[in-house]
Amino acid sequence: MIAWLLLASCVLASPSWAQDKGSREKEALRRAQLALRAAQDEVATLQRERALCSTEREAALKEKAEAQKSSGLLASVQAQSRQSQGRVKQLEGELEALQQQLAQLKDQQALQAKELAEGQRSMRSISQLLEASQQRQRILQERNQQLYETGVAVVEMYRSRKPAETAAQQAVVLGFGLVDVENISEKWLDRLNAARFFQQDRLTSP
Repeated sequence: MIAWLLLASCVLASPSWAQDKGSREKEALRRAQLALRAAQDEVATLQRERALCSTEREAALKEKAEAQKSSGLLASVQAQSRQSQGRVKQLEGELEALQQQLAQLKDQQALQAKELAEGQRSMRSISQLLEASQQRQRILQERNQQLYETGVAVVEMYRSRKPAETAAQQAVVLGFGLVDVENISEKWLDRLNAARFFQQDRLTSP
């Protein structure tokens, strides 16, 4: 535009224009108008280009902002992904530890069950031994009572009666026939010894 205005000024200041004022003036006006229109066109073109550049700049800024936003979102997603992966690894480690503890508990439970079964077998054996021991104890108590009663009967018999009367009574009770006091004593001793030996056998029997 400036170039066209300078050109128009030069035309107006030309000495030849004074000689032919009408034609020169018209020509100068025409050229000035052409220069003005060209300048206006150039200004319009520049304005359009400026508007286009502004639009493109705004679009570029928008794209940049969206790219930055997307980059931020991507970084956030990546950070969350890394955090999730770390949490997954932590949970896997905890799961492995729990599985090991569970295996140990199962082993302990199996061992305790085995020990309990052995303990129950031992208790049954002890109960059987105790029952057998109690049975032997009852038998021994009965034999001891019999032995005691036999001894008391012998003592009382010889305290309260004469040997002859005792011998006569034993002849009937024991079926010895008429025997002397010595034989009667031997028989009683045999009965006492039999009871004592029976007691010892019960104590040593399985």
